[in-house]
Amino acid sequence: MAGFVIVMCGVSGKDARMVEIVVSRAPNIKYKYELVQAANASRCDIVLLDAQASTAKGELTALQVKFGKAPVIYISDDGTLGEPPYRIVRRTLLLHVLRTLDEIGNVQMRGVVAAPAAPANAPTTRAADAASTLSPAAAPTEVRKLEPLSALIVDDSLTVRTQLQGALDRIGIKGQLADGGQAAIELVQKQRFELIFLDVVMPGMDGYTLCRQIKSAPTTRNTPIVMLTSRSSPFDRARGALAGCDTYLTKPIDLKSFYRAVDKVLLKAFKDNRDLMTERGYKTLALG
Repeated sequence: MAGFVIVMCGVSGKDARMVEIVVSRAPNIKYKYELVQAANASRCDIVLLDAQASTAKGELTALQVKFGKAPVIYISDDGTLGEPPYRIVRRTLLLHVLRTLDEIGNVQMRGVVAAPAAPANAPTTRAADAASTLSPAAAPTEVRKLEPLSALIVDDSLTVRTQLQGALDRIGIKGQLADGGQAAIELVQKQRFELIFLDVVMPGMDGYTLCRQIKSAPTTRNTPIVMLTSRSSPFDRARGALAGCDTYLTKPIDLKSFYRAVDKVLLKAFKDNRDLMTERGYKTLALG
């Protein structure tokens, strides 16, 4: 297993502990990560920096002088500070830090094996991975033109399933329904989805278990997952983060929050390429 040293600049003890929990306890982890403080670094592959810490900028400069430039993940309260593309809102650190680290790891590993450069207009990371699960003969442009976006809705409540299916249809996403974990597994094995909604509490297999199974499969590990829950305590969010979900929606579901969440996770999955999303039939709503 490849390993990376993450050097923390200005990261608080609380945030550092959360990251440590995720990278040490997440199931089916792709790479090995070692966390060190900037003052103790003897190597630097990735920088985790609190953009609001007064000491962070000086520590980053010292690291770059000593080791050269490395990818930087910026943490801030609203996720707007620091240079793109790796910026995380502090309250979503548990949900997104491992996925961001893996994205950087994938880029660095591709550099090691000198993979051929992708065309400038090709989808990257999650969007490209999703496209690769289709027939090898299908070119990316063909996929964008021919296949509309699709989502899987997994909930034991028929009311919730049909409500979300109707909401997705309004924005050009075809929703398929499953009433439990086993039915969902059978569907994801046969069909590719751009987005999956999972109820946390279901008879038999719960949402956390199903999420882990989906995220552990090579063909679906990059598919965004939105957990549907009536409970949103820090403990529940930590469980969801460790299972691999991308974000939460609290029941009863507010449609404005629903559309904002869908837009955010799809935009991230498509690497901010809204034109590509539109080509696949997505309709952006003005929510105010």
